[in-house]
Amino acid sequence: MRRLVHGLNAGLALLLIGGSLWAFPRLPARIPRHFGLGGTADAYWDATLLHWMLVPAIALVVVGIVYGAAWWTGHAPGSVNVPNQQKYDALAPAEKRVILRDVQVFLYGAATAMLVLFSVIQASTYHVATTGANALPTAGWGVSIAMPVGLLVAALGLAWWLPRRVRGLADDP
Repeated sequence: MRRLVHGLNAGLALLLIGGSLWAFPRLPARIPRHFGLGGTADAYWDATLLHWMLVPAIALVVVGIVYGAAWWTGHAPGSVNVPNQQKYDALAPAEKRVILRDVQVFLYGAATAMLVLFSVIQASTYHVATTGANALPTAGWGVSIAMPVGLLVAALGLAWWLPRRVRGLADDP
């Protein structure tokens, strides 16, 4: 399962970078650089390769940080802070790995969500730049709002679930 997620994330990253490079020559001279909460473009800049590739670059940095956190989680189990810390610290190493795998699965899924979000942002920006529209398409605006909210809900769910998972492992005979 982990290989599938890594493959999906690598594919999404390549699609974001490759699609952005493919789209660059088709851009007009000016492209949107910011959208307000309603999805309307409110700032523009010149369509340089640096400006256009900024979203993919930010995406790679964000995903790199998330993957780094997942790596750290798996390699330094004693430095991880989880709910029910005392019970977690008392777990056997194999039981800690169960908890840490759950955290890593969440982080890899968050990386997938971020890559989708950045890809939608880039595609929506391309749409606005090339069609003369002044607002994000409905799907682009919806994903731009729903994805961060979904990630927040998932993080809160993980925070709710982890103490129960720790307690369950600690209470098993």
